[in-house]
Amino acid sequence: MIRLLDVFVYEFRRGFRRRGYLFMSFGIPLIGLLLLLGFQVLQSSGGADASSDGSAAFGGDDGRLSEAEEILDALEMDENRVSGYVDFTGRFGDPGELSAILVQYPDEEAARAAVESGAISVYYVIPADYLDGGRIRIILPRFSLNLLDTSPIQFLVQAELAQGIDDTVLTRLVDPANIRVTNLSVVGADAGPQDTGAAFVVVYIFTLALLLALFVTNGYLLQSVIEEKETRIVEILLSSLQPTALLGGKILAYGLLGLVQIIAWIAGLVLIVIVAGGEALGDAVGIIATLANLQLPLDVLPLLLIYFVLAYMLFAAFYGVIGAISNSMREGPQYAALLTLPATIPLYFLPFFIEAPNAPLPVILSLFPVTSALAMPQRLVLSSEVPPLEILISLALLALLVAAVMWLAGRMFRVQTLLAGQAPKLREIPRLLRG
Repeated sequence: MIRLLDVFVYEFRRGFRRRGYLFMSFGIPLIGLLLLLGFQVLQSSGGADASSDGSAAFGGDDGRLSEAEEILDALEMDENRVSGYVDFTGRFGDPGELSAILVQYPDEEAARAAVESGAISVYYVIPADYLDGGRIRIILPRFSLNLLDTSPIQFLVQAELAQGIDDTVLTRLVDPANIRVTNLSVVGADAGPQDTGAAFVVVYIFTLALLLALFVTNGYLLQSVIEEKETRIVEILLSSLQPTALLGGKILAYGLLGLVQIIAWIAGLVLIVIVAGGEALGDAVGIIATLANLQLPLDVLPLLLIYFVLAYMLFAAFYGVIGAISNSMREGPQYAALLTLPATIPLYFLPFFIEAPNAPLPVILSLFPVTSALAMPQRLVLSSEVPPLEILISLALLALLVAAVMWLAGRMFRVQTLLAGQAPKLREIPRLLRG
């Protein structure tokens, strides 16, 4: 146990000091934040220029300006930007409350001249056949994501076409249905209605977290093992360490490093969303609110955690075996793909899990140890009728495979030190393990 802790501390310090790890963990979020700040600086400078050129458009009486400001707040727009439009239908003559931010021009030549002079930022063209196809063109002075905003013209069109229509009816026309699915084949007889969309969210979050743990943290583990093999350090280590202690310390260390990296990415993403503000922040708040309202049975959460830990231990041991039989980082990832790709098979059959979680195919995938780490959590989230016996069998088989692969990894560590860098052939592996 003491040896395992020594390996854990050493590997954690060593991995945390790697430049590649520091760049991937903290450098990438920092670069994303700097790019966002730079874009906002350019955007604000462009907005200031537009303000100085088009400030005359905001002249007029205070009442009209006040109404326009309220609309601007509702649209979450930059109040310094003025747009123009050319109407060939004859229906959108007076912009009304939007006259402070929308200016009508008789033809495209006049609108283009206004853009070139800086009086307006962009202009929209409403063709004569607009009511047939709903097509509206936007003309930009240059390509800019900030200028690709159709809110003003959409508000103008809706205000004109919605005259005489009840507000409630108009709301339903814009957003005709908010559908919540209740699958009778999934929901138990005594259980309340289950939101399938919320179940999808749980499945995808669990899958994303598991795949990140598998590919990111175990990738570092594989790199460490192969480096020590190439430098022959592993032979010195195994002269004073048990193979299981060496492998166990590495698994724990790189598991913690991977957790730190994932937390850093999430923190960076949250910071970027906060700095971006506006619509991005609103979407993020909506997602967080949705996650906060998810209701899962209390007995499902511990099972998800158990499957997550066992799956990580299983594939960490697999990566240890791969590191033991690989002679370079070129070989390692190729072998790893043969083991990690089958684990994602349940994702391809997700529609089968939704239609019938207790059908033969989902049951088989949830019992087979390599695929059960994703298959059984999908069944647990999507169905309330998974037999407890199947859960116990699935966990037992997964735990047995973890123990077997951990033992195999330890044996492969030891026999590989005798092979002087030669990869064993398949027919030689049983003899080497017995010896």
